[in-house]
Amino acid sequence: MRALFVSSLLLIPLLCSCASMDTADVQAKRLGAPSIPTAEECPGGIDSQSLPRYPREALGSRTEGWVVVEVELSSDGQVLSRRIESEKPSGVFSQAALDSIDSNTFSRSASTRKCKMLYTFGLDQ
Repeated sequence: MRALFVSSLLLIPLLCSCASMDTADVQAKRLGAPSIPTAEECPGGIDSQSLPRYPREALGSRTEGWVVVEVELSSDGQVLSRRIESEKPSGVFSQAALDSIDSNTFSRSASTRKCKMLYTFGLDQ
């Protein structure tokens, strides 16, 4: 009985993380955000991820959108450069996405690398 309880506790976070990933995918699709090919994504190389803050002005006007950031990382996981690749609407969420990139801790790798991160900003309907 105790083993079953522990197993259930271990599965709960897995189910929750799957649900949140599905929710993020649904939100990205609803907002018309581009999909990033798996080979170009950063998440596998993130040790600690900082979520972006929803800009106050966008929240007040109920503006939603997305930002794709291209990041260049050194072999020790330091951000060498980051730039907005695309966004909608223009200029509304870009600073929040860049601030989040600056707060992330990225994994080490064998060489420098480039990757992309999609940030979506959506409000509950």
